[in-house]
Amino acid sequence: MSSKSVDNLRIIYILYLVGAFVGATMFVGVILAYIERGKLTEPILESHVEKQIRMFWIWFIVLALFYVLFFIAFIPSFVSMGAMVYGGPPTFAFASFGIMMALSVVVTLGLFLYILISSILSLRRLDNGEPILSY
Repeated sequence: MSSKSVDNLRIIYILYLVGAFVGATMFVGVILAYIERGKLTEPILESHVEKQIRMFWIWFIVLALFYVLFFIAFIPSFVSMGAMVYGGPPTFAFASFGIMMALSVVVTLGLFLYILISSILSLRRLDNGEPILSY
């Protein structure tokens, strides 16, 4: 295996580990993964770069969908809370706001753990010279 390619893939995994805490480095990692993908010829390394790209897109799509759904749910809650200020009944404002906050914690924690665990396990496989198993 090419030492330079292994080092580049290792750097991408490290960027993803940092990205679990600071999401912006995930974008740098996926750009580097796409660049590296064009250079690789070894199946073991190709499996790792495909895993890295797949991890990014799963993270990004889940996060984007969550934010869209969050704001769709937030607007009625916000309007309902505004109505309460002007003497309206507290319909579902507090319950929906609490559910949204709980969901945001669950989704954020889930994505954090997904990126962290996947990166650590995949980095271990890279260091052992093993391919990523298809799943």
